[in-house]
Amino acid sequence: MRTETKAWVWLTLWLVFPALATWTSFTLQWWPQVLYPLSKVVLVVAPFVVWRLRSVIVASRQAGVKKTHGLWGLLSGAVLGVVIFAAWQGLFQGQINGDAIATKLTSLNLLDHYWSVALFIAMINSLLEEWYWRGFVFERLKERNLAAVWVVLLGGVGFGFHHYFTLIVYFSLPITLFFTFATMVAGALWSWMRCRGVSLVDCYISHLIADVALLWIGWQLLGGTHVI
Repeated sequence: MRTETKAWVWLTLWLVFPALATWTSFTLQWWPQVLYPLSKVVLVVAPFVVWRLRSVIVASRQAGVKKTHGLWGLLSGAVLGVVIFAAWQGLFQGQINGDAIATKLTSLNLLDHYWSVALFIAMINSLLEEWYWRGFVFERLKERNLAAVWVVLLGGVGFGFHHYFTLIVYFSLPITLFFTFATMVAGALWSWMRCRGVSLVDCYISHLIADVALLWIGWQLLGGTHVI
């Protein structure tokens, strides 16, 4: 296989791997205790292997971590938060049933500790996703000398697509498709920020703010009574 073809094959794999991992371990529930954490390990380790780096500092620079005042992250996160709250208030409040979420959290003994667990997971998961999508995959896309519009589009679609397989477990197909598209838009925004030279740290800040807004909605779906 020619080097150029091989590079595109690997790029395709990196774009679809999170979706395949979520589909098998979360949607289909194939050995979730093994496959799900293993997939997260792959997301962390893959950049080090591909970039042939041993230093976290060097890898962080490669992924786009640099000094920042955080303004991009705070402003974009605030905009996303407002959009999320507006969509909830105007479109979805009273239209979505949170029973599936409650059942899942109860099965994991997490329902009575919603906020403490949710915030911890959000901090780790958003960091991991930014490291992989706006750090590693973004760099892989740029290496293919793609126009910025394709970097933004593919980065957004890949990021949003893997969320579909989580959302479909909890929501109806129309709502899942809407949320998946919204996630693609958010992923495209963060990819665009990286194209503008914005630090990966800002993408993380923005992502975390958006996740907290979504967690608040999840809390509302559970009745708004779990405060720990």
